[in-house]
Amino acid sequence: MAMWTVHLEGGPRRVNHAAVAIGRKIYSFGGYCSGEVTNSKDPLDVHVLDTNNYRWTKVDPVYNFENQVFSLSEFLQISEESDKFDCTVPFQRYGHTVVEFNGKAYVWGGRNDDYGACNMLHEYDPVKNLWRKVKVDGFIPPSRDGHTAVVWNNQMFVFGGFEEDMQRFSQETYVFNFSTSTWRELHTTDSPPLWRDFHTASVINGIMYIFGGRSDHQGQVGDEHLFHSTHDLYDATLMALNLSTGVWSKPTVEDNGTRPGGRRSHSTWVFDDKMFMFGGYLGTRNVHYNELYCYNPESSSWSVIDVRGTYPTARRRHCSVVSNGKVYLFGGTMPNPATCHPLSTTVYNGNISPSGLADLSDLHVLDFAPTLKTLAMDQVLRDLKAPSANIYSTLQHDVPADLRYEMYCQVTPNNVAASGSYRNDQSG
Repeated sequence: MAMWTVHLEGGPRRVNHAAVAIGRKIYSFGGYCSGEVTNSKDPLDVHVLDTNNYRWTKVDPVYNFENQVFSLSEFLQISEESDKFDCTVPFQRYGHTVVEFNGKAYVWGGRNDDYGACNMLHEYDPVKNLWRKVKVDGFIPPSRDGHTAVVWNNQMFVFGGFEEDMQRFSQETYVFNFSTSTWRELHTTDSPPLWRDFHTASVINGIMYIFGGRSDHQGQVGDEHLFHSTHDLYDATLMALNLSTGVWSKPTVEDNGTRPGGRRSHSTWVFDDKMFMFGGYLGTRNVHYNELYCYNPESSSWSVIDVRGTYPTARRRHCSVVSNGKVYLFGGTMPNPATCHPLSTTVYNGNISPSGLADLSDLHVLDFAPTLKTLAMDQVLRDLKAPSANIYSTLQHDVPADLRYEMYCQVTPNNVAASGSYRNDQSG
C-alpha cells in the first residue's frame, strides 16, 4: 500500500515553480513567494534536493556566452556595456515548464512582472552548474505561461497556455526537436482540447494525456471584438493526443463514480504506466483539493488511491516529481490552514495573505512500495519522544549509526525557506 513516508518543512517557499529529476537529485527552477522583491536583473533561481538525505540547497550557476563562462557578477558587469548579452541569463519567472533530456534541464516560457512572458529556451547543465541560451530555428511558439511540456521520442511537446501578445488561451501543440534545435507547430487532426492554461500533461506509451486547466467562457479571446469575461470555465474531460499520428481523441472513461472534477494548477505524474494526479483548485467554487487520483489507460478508469502517512494539505501551484520510484511533492499555495482537509497534518509557519492563501515550503515523499526497513523506521520515529537532534544519543545503543542518520534526515527540517510578508496573488 502506498505511503507518505517523509514530511519536512523549511525547503524553498515557491509557487508556480517548475522542477525535474536528474539522477538522484531534483532541480527546482523559479516561481515566486511572499515578500520577495525582484528586479529585472534577477536570474532564475535553482534549488536542488538531494533525495538521499532530503536536503535542499540553493546553487549559484555560471553562464555561457559565445563559449565563455561568466559568473553572475561578471556577467552583469559586462552586460551593462552592451545589449548583445540580452537573455543569456534566464530571468526569474513563474508559470514556466522544465523537462529533462540527456541529463540536462530545459526551461521554456513563463513570465514575470518586469519582462512579461517569454518564448526563449535555456539549458541547464547540472554537472557544470551552467546555463546557456539555446539557439533555435523554425516556427517558435508565441510567448506564454501556464502551458505544459513533455518529452517523447527526442522531442519536446508544448501544449496550451496563455499567450502574452495576443492575450488568448491556446489549444495548439508545438514541437521542439532536440537533435536539430528546431521548432514547429504540430498540425493535429480531430477536435483538440478546449483552450486552457494551468492544466497538466503526461505521456504514457506515446500518448499525451491532457487534463484540467482554466478557460474563459468567451473562448480563446484574442480578437479585437472579444474581451475576457473573467468567467472561468473548468473542463473535466480527459483528452489524449497520439504523438506519432497527431490525432486527438477523447477516451471513453468508465463511469464508476470516481472521476475527478475540473481544476487548475494541480500536478500529474506517471508511475507503472499509470497517471496519478494530486491537488488543484476549482475557482468557480473556491475549492482546493488533496485527493490522490489514478488513471489507468488499460481499463480507461479513474480511482482514488488510499494512502497512509502524513497527508499533504490541499493545495495548488505545487510540483510533483518522480525519482527512483518515489514521488517528491513540494511547495505551492494552500488556503487558510483552518479550512484544510481533515487528513492534512501540515503545520504552516509562514504568513497568510489577505486573500486567505499561504505559500508553502514543505516536502512530502510518496512511496508506492515501502520496504520493511522503511516501515520499521517509520514506526520507531512515531514512537520516539526525543527531538530529532537527539536521535543519535537517544538510539545509540539500539540502532546502527547509518540508520540513525537516515532517520535524522527524515525528521530534520531544512532551512532555506524565506518567511516573507504578504504578496499579491498571481495567475494560476
